[in-house]
Amino acid sequence: MEHQLRDSLKIKRSSLSKQSQAKKSRKIVETVISSDAYQHAKKIGTYYSVKGEADPADLIKLSQKEATNKTFYLPVLSSDKQQGLLFGELTPNTKFENNRFSIPEPIFEESDLISGEQLDFVLVPLLGFDKNGNRLGMGGGFYDRCFAFKKSTQNKTLLMGFAYDFQEIDELTPENWDVRLDLIATETQLIDLR
Repeated sequence: MEHQLRDSLKIKRSSLSKQSQAKKSRKIVETVISSDAYQHAKKIGTYYSVKGEADPADLIKLSQKEATNKTFYLPVLSSDKQQGLLFGELTPNTKFENNRFSIPEPIFEESDLISGEQLDFVLVPLLGFDKNGNRLGMGGGFYDRCFAFKKSTQNKTLLMGFAYDFQEIDELTPENWDVRLDLIATETQLIDLR
């Protein structure tokens, strides 16, 4: 069932024209910027959009234009499978290479990367979400492993799903390892689950 849902959402997402993707993504960025969670964040995790994902790139461009005191980080696959992801600081000099999933990833020494726990706020890609903060990802579990600490600590890192409206599902059944989103931003709504 979940496999079919993933496939249908991937098809829907990839059927968006580049123009429609860009327009909707800009609207989602506006939703993010209007949130107090983003306003108060200093260290922000984001991602490199692939395969029709909602694209948060405009958030970084706007932030640079307005010279905010925010620092952006991109995910890197950790060599420690249990950790899932680490994050590298995005700068104008950041170089990229494709990881094993053909996703552009910043090139860093692992010692220069930080853990998800060190971020204030993270934009999370997804295939689907429900209004309870459950997220349907690509199935690799990288974000769930990276942010598993949220299930047992009072860490303040906020996870915000960055999604198109059509990715909303009536109800997802979470697995016990799934990490819930704190907020979800779409082109028409901000869902705050804190």
